Amino acid sequence: MISKNELKLIKSLKVKKYRVREKRFLVEGAKNVLELIKSTYVTDQILCTQEFYGTNEGYLKNLDTHIVSEKVLEDTGTFKTNSTCLAVARSKEQPIGDIDLTKQIFVLDGVSDPGNLGTIIRTLDWFGFGQLVCSLDSAEFYNPKVINSTMGSFAKVTLCYTDLAKFLSQSNLSIYGAEMNGLNLFDSKIEDPSVIVMGSESHGLSEDVKSMLNFSVSIPRFGDAESLNVATATGIIASYLRMR
Repeated sequence: MISKNELKLIKSLKVKKYRVREKRFLVEGAKNVLELIKSTYVTDQILCTQEFYGTNEGYLKNLDTHIVSEKVLEDTGTFKTNSTCLAVARSKEQPIGDIDLTKQIFVLDGVSDPGNLGTIIRTLDWFGFGQLVCSLDSAEFYNPKVINSTMGSFAKVTLCYTDLAKFLSQSNLSIYGAEMNGLNLFDSKIEDPSVIVMGSESHGLSEDVKSMLNFSVSIPRFGDAESLNVATATGIIASYLRMR
């Protein structure tokens, strides 16, 4: 039986300072937890319902697993309703040296919304792009909203945080920035590999990053919308790169 102190610690991981201090994070929901178990992340604990355990005993029997009620899952995690499971995993250091410069690299410049970051990770995984570089002021990878939005893809994409100006200045790849006034994406011959930089909807690309671009590309607009969501725009560009 899991103790009150253990539950208190798990609850605390909803807050960033405790995630940083404990070097652990929450993973919630059946899809995310099963992907976690299959990944290279270390799983410390799993809380789950009896039904979920019965269905997935083969994955869970060698892990520190506790059978709890749905109410405990909901009180402990961030989901309003949770009839399956949650897990505590150990966070990993992802040095910028882990980025493979022989493969396409997507970069996020100041994308601070956790939901957007999670959706971008999921989208890149869908299109088979396995690495993402984020500026230091982008959303935190281990935020529960990010992890939840990825639907398991958090375990499949290498994500690194770094000083973008330094990273881009040292890159030998062509750097493309998504901007409203860029060349038509579908007329662009984007090199492979190269670096694709996406900015936030509200601020766009930072001036430091703009100064390092080799090319600017734009998704053509046919309607009256003011802008595209950054996760949607990333998906369009990723699809173009795969379909051309």
